[in-house]
Parts: sequence; C-alpha cells; structure tokens
Amino acid sequence: MTTSIAEPRPQQSQRPVLRRLADILPTTAPVTTAPPAVTALPATDPAAPVLADRVLRAVVETVRGRRAARQLSRVLSTDVLDSLPSLQAAAGHLQPQVRKVIAQQHAVDVLEAVAVVTLTTGVRALAARFEKHSDRWQCTTLQLRLTTGDLAARGQRRTC
Repeated sequence: MTTSIAEPRPQQSQRPVLRRLADILPTTAPVTTAPPAVTALPATDPAAPVLADRVLRAVVETVRGRRAARQLSRVLSTDVLDSLPSLQAAAGHLQPQVRKVIAQQHAVDVLEAVAVVTLTTGVRALAARFEKHSDRWQCTTLQLRLTTGDLAARGQRRTC
C-alpha cells in the first residue's frame, strides 16, 4: 500500500512526560543541610619515612655481614637487636639487597614499613613496625619470612 501526500500521517505514540524528582519523591525524608563530619588524618612526621628507609637498609647490611648490629642499638628495640644474629645466620648467605622501601604512617606515633629485598633465591619482604617513644622512633618489630628453599640454599651458591 502506498500513501499519498494528501493522506494524514498516522498518529505516533506520545513521548513520556518528564517529571521532576522533587514531585515524585516522598517529602518525609529529612533534609540535611550540614555537611558530614570530616575525620582529620593524623599529623605525619616527614622524617619518619626517611628514617625507616635508612634503618631497613642498615638492617639488611647487618644481615649481610657488612655492618655491626651494635650500630643500630639506638633505633632497634632490644628484642629486635637480639634477633639479628639468628636472622643473619638464616639469611646472610643469600646476599640480601634492598630494592625499595615503602613506609606508611598510620598514627602520630606508629609507622609501618616494608623493604623489598632481593635474595639469591628470590624476592622477599622485610616488614618493620616503628613506634615513637619520647620524640624518638624505634623499630619494635622486624620480620623476614624465608622459604624452605631459602634455608636449604645455605651450602649452594647460585651464579647469575
């Protein structure tokens, strides 16, 4: 069937009517005019990440046997300082080297840091927690997770 110009166009369906949300939403919802409370972030110490970087690099030097542990006695707690010889015995032969240190201050007096450490057997993380005691940062926790392969590689040397 053909349509001629003289015939009227068929009626198209009408488009939906747009309404404002204010007209269709219930008016019982409370109107809040005050902005939500903003939680203030703790003030950070700009020197803390630098200290964490230097301490973790010095710890790796100690584990490798290139630095005396007593040089770190001011920045390491006695528990951490006492654990360094066993860490050196377990990982010193793996020739650890620091690739990068990442530090995050979670509170005014707490800083956590991780060093990405390359061993001859792979890449591991050296994690540390620093706490501020009377205006001085001190490393209170130090952790390096070694695998059984790391511990078994004591007598073997990998050449690259």
